[in-house]
Amino acid sequence: MRPILVAAACLLTAAWSSVHAAGGLQCPASLTVQAQPDAPGGWSPYPGRDSHGFVGISLVEGDRADQMASAAPATLAPDRETRRGRSLVQVWEFTGGRRENVFLVCRYRDTQATLAADLPRQIRRCTLTLETDIRGAVPEVPKTPPQLDCR
Repeated sequence: MRPILVAAACLLTAAWSSVHAAGGLQCPASLTVQAQPDAPGGWSPYPGRDSHGFVGISLVEGDRADQMASAAPATLAPDRETRRGRSLVQVWEFTGGRRENVFLVCRYRDTQATLAADLPRQIRRCTLTLETDIRGAVPEVPKTPPQLDCR
């Protein structure tokens, strides 16, 4: 096997492992974004790298390329939400056969950049647990990151 193919296979395996961690589909805890500023005349742009913490998900139905290019993707609402102490638990159920593709969009604080992965057909439920404040609202910067469990 050629060295390039071995490297590509290793990269694909590593990417697949981080998305499909033991226990189901997981969003990375943070996202690094390479920013390239638009510079007006007379200014020189210098790129930057920023890390953004995981804040939540969207589950979207349909073709991933079409939906991600859309101004209003077909986002699925949770099937139920419950409060448990200082947490909000959102649950999406996928029973029976799905006619349309469903994919997970991982969202990150202070950036429009996202990550997306198709939800494998064998996944039947996704649960997102979010920290809430004393009033029951989800804080903009929680003390604990959201917990995602897709199985």
